[in-house]
Amino acid sequence: MAKQQHLSRAPITEALIDIRVTLPAKAREINHLAGLDESFRSQYPDKKTIQRFQYKVELGASHSEETSSKPLGFRYTSADSSQVIQATSSGLTFSRLPPYQDWSKLRQEGNRVWKIYSDHVRPETITRVAVRYINKLTLPGPHIDFDQYLNYVPIVPKALPQVLGGFFSRIVVPDEKAQCVAIITQHFQPSPSEIAVLLDIDVFREKVFAGDEEAWATLDHLRDFKNLIFFDSITEKTVKVYE
Repeated sequence: MAKQQHLSRAPITEALIDIRVTLPAKAREINHLAGLDESFRSQYPDKKTIQRFQYKVELGASHSEETSSKPLGFRYTSADSSQVIQATSSGLTFSRLPPYQDWSKLRQEGNRVWKIYSDHVRPETITRVAVRYINKLTLPGPHIDFDQYLNYVPIVPKALPQVLGGFFSRIVVPDEKAQCVAIITQHFQPSPSEIAVLLDIDVFREKVFAGDEEAWATLDHLRDFKNLIFFDSITEKTVKVYE
């Protein structure tokens, strides 16, 4: 396990705070959600509708195909494309894209936009909170021993050449002590231009929260747990690439 520390060149391609809710019937209507435009427009001027698409096929003598869509909410992007809000009938997601700054700034802006969303839709309950960090670990090449940079690499059967031409792993780890679930995904796909491993860490807790204070305290805890997973997944040699 690498020592936990601040990385000045953190390999984060996207950091997310996600809060799922149940809303009153009126607040789930798309026209009501559109009322958020006025509050977000000045700092998040690029607006797009989030759609849910359905494809229906009926087999038999009267074979038919039908495609339909339903608006779920809106996606607002900042003028410099570094921050994104997704406000839907099921909750709010706030994302920070490169350049990532730090947790305090992510949390501060996430909390600000959450309060705008919450004051507008008046959620009945908060049912799930999550933090998710997607990291792109670009490692020195052109040839590499992944074991020098990652602590958990898929094992090639001994009868085969000990070479990794690509890998994908996804594990789901429930942690009763931390009262959360972690989904850890590692993905490597060869590229002629770089050696890069995607390390995606999604940590969440599902329950009916007492209110905002408990939900945000939980998000702080989940972020700490995410850090534990990240630094346990890499070696000190990887840290030196990004410190």
